[in-house]
Amino acid sequence: MSRSVFNRNRTRSGVADKIISELNDVDNEDMEVEFKGYMHGGKGFALEILNLESISERTLQLWKRVIEGKGLNPCIETDMMSGKVNIKCVENVRQSRKPFMKTLMYLSLTLTFIYILWNRHQSLK
Repeated sequence: MSRSVFNRNRTRSGVADKIISELNDVDNEDMEVEFKGYMHGGKGFALEILNLESISERTLQLWKRVIEGKGLNPCIETDMMSGKVNIKCVENVRQSRKPFMKTLMYLSLTLTFIYILWNRHQSLK
């Protein structure tokens, strides 16, 4: 994970501290969770877990539930050759309840301009 992707601000938020304290694994007692930094635009942050000897699907699901419980979407990348896991915690993007409203607005504007041009064309004849 490149450090250039993240902001220089290394102070952790309360949410990041809570997530770091709740990420644990009984199989890897010597694992370390590091705060890597915030994403550009403040849309989330990244964590790195080091010193992993083994990881199970149950552990990954537990970590996902912990992060989703804080209102974030986890993107977990495992690299067992080096014994580390990169987790990007990104804020949930709210979806519009009426996605067709923008389309309807642009369609009405286009039809209005076509009518204005057609009306001008008719008055020149």
